[in-house]
Amino acid sequence: MPFLELVQATLTDNGLRFSIMVKAAVVGLLVVLVLKFVKALTSRSPYEHIPGPQPSSIFGYLPDMHNPNDLDFHFKMTERHGHVARLRGGLFGSDGLYVSDPLALHTILVRNQSIFHESTEFSGLFGIIHHGDGLASVWGNDHKKQRKLMNPVFTAAYVSKLSPLFNRIANELRSRWSAEVQSGPVVMDILDGLTRTALELISQGGIGHTFNSFDKNSKEFVEFHEALKDVLPAASKLFFLMPYFEAWRKIQPVWLRRTLARLAYALPWPSLRYFINAVNTMHPVCVKVFRQKKAAMERGGVAALANTASGGRDLTTLFMQANMEADEEDKMLDEIVIANMSAIVLGGQETTSGAMSRLIDLMSSNPTLQDWIREELQEALAKKNGQPLDYYELNALPRLDALCREALRLFAPVTFVWRQTMEDTVIPLQYPIKDTRTQNDIHEIVVRKGTPVYVGLASTNRSTALWGPDAAEFKPERWIGRQAHESTMYQVKTPGIFSNMMTFLGGGRACPGMKFALLEIKTVMSVLLPTFRFERTEEAVDWRLGITLSPYVRGKEEEGPRVPMQVSLM
Repeated sequence: MPFLELVQATLTDNGLRFSIMVKAAVVGLLVVLVLKFVKALTSRSPYEHIPGPQPSSIFGYLPDMHNPNDLDFHFKMTERHGHVARLRGGLFGSDGLYVSDPLALHTILVRNQSIFHESTEFSGLFGIIHHGDGLASVWGNDHKKQRKLMNPVFTAAYVSKLSPLFNRIANELRSRWSAEVQSGPVVMDILDGLTRTALELISQGGIGHTFNSFDKNSKEFVEFHEALKDVLPAASKLFFLMPYFEAWRKIQPVWLRRTLARLAYALPWPSLRYFINAVNTMHPVCVKVFRQKKAAMERGGVAALANTASGGRDLTTLFMQANMEADEEDKMLDEIVIANMSAIVLGGQETTSGAMSRLIDLMSSNPTLQDWIREELQEALAKKNGQPLDYYELNALPRLDALCREALRLFAPVTFVWRQTMEDTVIPLQYPIKDTRTQNDIHEIVVRKGTPVYVGLASTNRSTALWGPDAAEFKPERWIGRQAHESTMYQVKTPGIFSNMMTFLGGGRACPGMKFALLEIKTVMSVLLPTFRFERTEEAVDWRLGITLSPYVRGKEEEGPRVPMQVSLM
């Protein structure tokens, strides 16, 4: 047979085989969908007696949960449906539960946390983002081992030593803004400056690396920031894929997984491409920083890092030192350390820049509040002859503390997290809900194995049963002269680790970086507010959901996250 005919015959044969495989896959998918459809029509939900929102489509609650333009779905959940709500799975999914009840949350996050595992969607998503099994992607003994090494690094004793570094970075932002507004008030995007500041705070204080973020020509900042900005909003649009992420990241061999990932670029799905690009941009940076630090420490110990951005006092250096000194059975593999470095940067930058922008945005609409905070800061600085305030001095300022607490209560950067139920169990309720069939009070709920349970951080923080009829109002004064639990109605306690609210979660998987984040926010506010006055412009800013919350100018969403503000010198 001539060579060309042989090639043509081979291609034809391969084409037929591929066509048969595609048809078989389509038929298999249709069979699965039909079976799910029949099951949805014939089976009864164990939660049909629990009130909850009606889904907007046959696909159930997932599109509504992740709708970027409907924060009220979360903010008003308790007032509309109670502290436990049924989430209807639709024709192709099972029902879930949305929980904001304090006693139920204590059961889920503390007492029976071994029953309510991190969901496969969550662990798979962040396992892919961070290229490994960091804190967000492991459970049980693996999680305890990592927390054992990391917890001491996030204590006040360690974090407080970062105050000089944080003040230096905040002062660099102040200098640049001062130069811009020297001749008079200027309308600027404060999110840009705060994002650069937050990235330097977390990169220098967290991993001992600088992106030269204040340099407008820094290519490294532009590339890394674009990845940080895209990764979570893009991921929020992939929620139908999330159940498969955990299995995907375990595919072996690795070259096969990478080859299949490259095929994603051929799909007409921009969010998927943005997500992959972001992940592949961030990881190499963390690998590079880790290898440089490890090589330096092996040559000369921590002292060899004295000339780095953090002077060797960053959290990752301390973490790596603890790992090197740990018993052999407690040591972490290099890829796990790198995964946690990635988590520190992503978790710290995205949430902190948003929180600082929100604080200034809230104060810009209330000049009296702005002056009230500024007065306290000026008095504290005057006592130190203008020298920067340290960790303990910042925490001793009641007005600044109240401002941060109230903003973080009302606008938690992360709106919800989710858990998977590993066995049948019962959760008691602080606030009974009404049975939709009998109208009797329900005081406890049987939760079936496999049920997705969504922990409503924002909805708990805004519950009128907990915080009173003014729960949706921004009132920092509610914290003045009160202990954390005294700020809730009837002093009801939640399992939250911060001021009786759920912003930093609770239990064994609570956010370890809480003190770090609060020091960042308070330091930046203590530097900016005595120098600048902030006033709103005519452009309205809407905060949209994308796993975390991001601000967009109304009608100009295509320009990306922005917070325009008129800034002037005091």
